[in-house]
Amino acid sequence: MKRLIIAISFICFGVANAQQQKQDSIEKEIQAVELKAQKKLIERKVDRLVFNVENAVSVVGGDALDALKATPSVRIQGNNIQLVGKSSVRVMINDKITQLSGEALQDYLKSIPSANILKIEVITNPPSKYEAEGNSGLINIQLKRSKQNNWSATLRSSYLQATYERLVHGANFNYKKDKFSALVDVNYSYGRNLYTNDIFYDYPDYQWNNKLFNRNHRKNWGTLLNLEYAFTDKSSLGLQFMGSFTDKYSDEFADNFARRYSDHSLIHYYKTEGLSQGTPSNISLNLNYIQKLGNDGKKLSVDADYFDMTNPEANHFTSLLQDFIPATTETQYSQNNSHQNVKNYSIKTDFEMPLSWANLSFGGRAASTKTKNLVDINFFNQDNNNLILSQKDHFEYTENIQALYFSASKSFGEKWETKVGLRGEATQTNANSISTNEITQRNYAKLFPTLYIMYKPNENHSFSANYGRRIGRPSWVSLNPARWYETPKSYTTGNPFLQPIFINNVEFNYAYKSLLNFQLFYGKYIDNTAQISRHNVAENITVMRYENISNDMFTGGSISINYKPFNWWEASAEINASYSETKPYVEIYSNHKYSGWSGYTTSRNTFTLNSKKTLFASLNYEYSLPSKGIGTMSEYSSLDIGFKYLLLNKNLILGLNFNDIFRSQQYTYKEVSQGILQSFSQYYDSQYVRFSLNYKFGNNKISVSSRASGNQEEKNRAN
Repeated sequence: MKRLIIAISFICFGVANAQQQKQDSIEKEIQAVELKAQKKLIERKVDRLVFNVENAVSVVGGDALDALKATPSVRIQGNNIQLVGKSSVRVMINDKITQLSGEALQDYLKSIPSANILKIEVITNPPSKYEAEGNSGLINIQLKRSKQNNWSATLRSSYLQATYERLVHGANFNYKKDKFSALVDVNYSYGRNLYTNDIFYDYPDYQWNNKLFNRNHRKNWGTLLNLEYAFTDKSSLGLQFMGSFTDKYSDEFADNFARRYSDHSLIHYYKTEGLSQGTPSNISLNLNYIQKLGNDGKKLSVDADYFDMTNPEANHFTSLLQDFIPATTETQYSQNNSHQNVKNYSIKTDFEMPLSWANLSFGGRAASTKTKNLVDINFFNQDNNNLILSQKDHFEYTENIQALYFSASKSFGEKWETKVGLRGEATQTNANSISTNEITQRNYAKLFPTLYIMYKPNENHSFSANYGRRIGRPSWVSLNPARWYETPKSYTTGNPFLQPIFINNVEFNYAYKSLLNFQLFYGKYIDNTAQISRHNVAENITVMRYENISNDMFTGGSISINYKPFNWWEASAEINASYSETKPYVEIYSNHKYSGWSGYTTSRNTFTLNSKKTLFASLNYEYSLPSKGIGTMSEYSSLDIGFKYLLLNKNLILGLNFNDIFRSQQYTYKEVSQGILQSFSQYYDSQYVRFSLNYKFGNNKISVSSRASGNQEEKNRAN
């Protein structure tokens, strides 16, 4: 009986305690909802757009890549992340640039749960604090601060079936106790993907057709380690390591044949089969220190960075060359070996100084990049083993950049806000082709001003405008004069005399609540660079070379809408249109002005399918209009459907996605060069089905050590 009474008492206490905990939990949830309600889904700041991820239903149970897909002005195209009106984009995590790109970057973003993201900042015209390199925007993913005395872990796995299969597995561990926090992430992916390209060259008397087929096999390990220690409430030291290690090889097949227009007779047939192997790897290391000065917002931060990329690659292929007029046959075997290494060292410091009359920030950066590239190319006649062509190249490139910047922002009342900045960058480069004894040196300094202004008549409306000047420095790949043969009759080469590109950007923005965002943009390129084809018709040789070719202008606008037709339906749509003018000054384009329109529209929809908000469906569509510039691009589109199911208190997430259902995300690009029509029809294996699984677990009750002070006994006696 005594045991029964104790048991009943324990159950009653448990029920009462559970009810109290439930009531406390409900009150906390109400407070959280009220806090979230104070934040708009989308906010416009003077120099950026802010997407508050935690308020978006469409990213529940997703990852950082899902969050980017739902962010206005951001577009995901295959392995590329794009911004409206920008040629490239760089991704930051908590204000630190990630040294990843393409598939490696997307794999990393998939490792970040959307529940850990506070907001995403879209910076289409970066302030003077950031590097002036490229016509690129910035995406800054701000993560939530880890809970104190907590650890959590996530296991993830996905299977993707396109033409071939691909698998991705990963694990994430997050730990924070007292003053120390750590994040470890490991990602492993392997599988195959397909790339095809159907190429036509229309010569005066005959047509060349080149059918390329590339089956790429890839294994990759990705690692991330992030450590931070807070010495005090005002100072902390952080260390971040990121690494990507890949083992890849690809089967390459190419059929090249030429037919005469007059009688459609076959006059040339070249067949190439090859194997490419490589083990690229890159590591980056960041050491950062933050010191808050006083209680008025002054802050000093110092970052030291190291980046190392190595890419050894070997291409071996065999080519059957048949000419029917006159009748000759030859089999060639080639070995293309290369080894690339890039090392970058940089240090930067930033100081923020809020004053009564303005917020000031200033700082500087120094960076040094050293690149080495070795190429060894040999062509043999396989019938008699005679050497046809041999080329060795040793290319070294050094780039040093020093930068200083200043920025000031000020609010005038509650309606007006301005921000001005100036960045100066000095650049010294040395390009040395040791094999050809070509040395090209440059030394220049440029200024890059930025200006922002914002008018906010009330909480529902905001108007803003900005201006910025940027620079596009040539990459070491585009500067290397060595030849890289793709087929015996086609090779790519760089140009050591390339000049940097200068870009001027102007933007106007209007926002209405979180419902509507409207943007107009205008930009101008000076000495734009492109890889162009030059044809030797007599010898059937095609050379792809980087050159400064034109001065360009582009202008356009976009409208994005976010709305909820019903409580169970969250929708967004975006329309983008742009007009460009290209004025080439190279002879192959006959000094002709090219102009044309381009645009795209997207529609994204998320449906909540049950009252518990654990089952979701998505329906997304994108359509790209035909575009015209120097060349013309055909239309293409993609329809995607997805499902997401949250189980086990939303700790287990199952996903099923169907991408590019109608296999319509393939396009054809056409261009006339030297009077020769070129056509490229490409497909990147975008149609697939993917099943994913994520499981999250952890403990938020890590015991906190309590260190007794040396005079604790005296303290006790004093009480």
